[in-house]
Amino acid sequence: MAKRILVVDDDPTALRLIGYSLQQEGYDVLTAASGLDGLAQARQLHPDLVVLDIMMPDLDGFEVCRRLRADPVTRRLPVLMLTAKGQVADKVAGFRAGADDYLVKPADPGELVARVAALLTRASYAGAQEARVFAFVGAKGGVGTTTAAVNAAVLLAKGGHRVVLAELRNTFGTACLQLDLRPRVSLGRLFRERDARTGREITGALMSHASGLKVLAGPQQPEEYLELTPAMVSSILDALRYSSEMVVLDLPGAFSPAWREAVERSDFIALVTEQDPTSLAAAKMLLILLKGFGIAPSNIGALIVHRARSATEMSALQIS
Repeated sequence: MAKRILVVDDDPTALRLIGYSLQQEGYDVLTAASGLDGLAQARQLHPDLVVLDIMMPDLDGFEVCRRLRADPVTRRLPVLMLTAKGQVADKVAGFRAGADDYLVKPADPGELVARVAALLTRASYAGAQEARVFAFVGAKGGVGTTTAAVNAAVLLAKGGHRVVLAELRNTFGTACLQLDLRPRVSLGRLFRERDARTGREITGALMSHASGLKVLAGPQQPEEYLELTPAMVSSILDALRYSSEMVVLDLPGAFSPAWREAVERSDFIALVTEQDPTSLAAAKMLLILLKGFGIAPSNIGALIVHRARSATEMSALQIS
C-alpha cells in the first residue's frame, strides 16, 4: 500500500509541484492550503508524513508543528519543513517546534524525495527514534564556538527536548566552565584505554545541568588530552543518537579523520565565524572542505559572532 503524504502550503504552485514530485515516486498525496486545514487532515486522515511550509497566513508552520507534537494522535508523525526561510535561526526554530527535517526552497525534487524516503524509513524502525545531530564548527580558534553550542543546547533543553552536548575536542574543553559543572568523567578519561566504549559507558559519563541538558565533557586536565579517532566519534554518536532527541556537537575547525566522521554524521552544521577578514577567509576554506565531503549546502549555515568593532572588521556589505 502506497504511503500517504500530506503537503501543507498556501501556494497553489508549490502544492502542485511538490505533489507531482511525490506522486511520480508512487506516494499518495493529500494537500492542504492552510495550517488549520493541515492540522484537521493530519488528525482525520492519518498520513504517514507531513511536508510543511512555514509562512502561511492563518497559522504558521512552527505553530502547526507544535500542535502536531502536542496531540497524542499526531505526535509521532514525521514532519519535513519545506520553506524559503533558510537562516540558521529559522532552522533551529523549526527543530525546536518538533520538525524531523528541514529543507530550503527552492529544493531539488530528487533531494525532496530522498529526504521523504529517509524519514519514512526512519519512522518504520522498531524501537527508539534517532536523535538529530547539530554540529557547531569553529572557522578558527577563539570565535566563540563553544559558547554558541552551549547556548543552543541549553535553549533546546529548556524547550522540553532531551538534549546532549558533546565536546568532541582533543584538548581542554570549556563547556563545563560555562555551565558551572564539575565532570567526574571527561572524554579523555573515558577513552584513555581503548577507542570504543559501550553505549552504557558513554551515557554513564554524561553530566546533568539545571536546564535538563546532559553534557559529555571534553578533557579537563593536560593528562586527559587525547587524539580522537573516527572509532571514538562513531561509538559516541551511536550511543547518544538513541538516548536523546537532539545531540549538539562542539567541534574545532581543525580537520582530522575524527572531525570528518563527526561532520559527515551530522544533520546540520553551523559554521561559527567572526567578521574579521582572517575568520571569514578560514570560514570560506572550511565551507569548501565541507562541500567537498558531499554535504549539501542546505545542511550548512553560518553563525557570525559580533564582538567589539576593530579596525580590520569587515562590513555586512563587504561580507556579502
